[in-house]
Amino acid sequence: MKKDTLINKFLPRYTFNEYHEIVIDAPIDTVYKMADDLDLSKSKTISWLFKIRGLPTNRMNLRGFIHDMGFTPLEANPPHERLIGFWTRVKIEPVASETDFLTDSISPWIKAVWNFQFEKLGQNKTRLSTETRVLCVASFTKVTFRLYWWLIKPFSGLTRKKMLRIVKEDSENAFFNG
Repeated sequence: MKKDTLINKFLPRYTFNEYHEIVIDAPIDTVYKMADDLDLSKSKTISWLFKIRGLPTNRMNLRGFIHDMGFTPLEANPPHERLIGFWTRVKIEPVASETDFLTDSISPWIKAVWNFQFEKLGQNKTRLSTETRVLCVASFTKVTFRLYWWLIKPFSGLTRKKMLRIVKEDSENAFFNG
């Protein structure tokens, strides 16, 4: 992974992370657009996992899900990276500003970021990756979040892999059939 990425800018130190990638036979601009328009409802597995976790399922496009969960778009560098984040003390709270996130202005217990990164591998080949990083700022949250992460990580990983496959299928269909 490149050092000058948005995820490294916003959360270079972290307590937990998860990373997945896929190679897509389509140009980077197409993949970026398809990821931006990602429709999570194309996966029954994702819909089912969201329902059993009590996550919002009324707007299953990526932008709607981000808004409904209280995540904040932090920064984008089209067509290379898009980053969202949140912080929490007791519940997820929207981030007031990029500066606040970078300077810890509210003293959160947990800070988290999630990106999509796009890397051009060739004229019509793109690597799409997604990484989630969580920083437990307060020491007691390391213990409680570790248990949560242990329980949720396999399902989170499955969701991320399904998301990447949806973007791959949508991007290749748009490129070859559009």
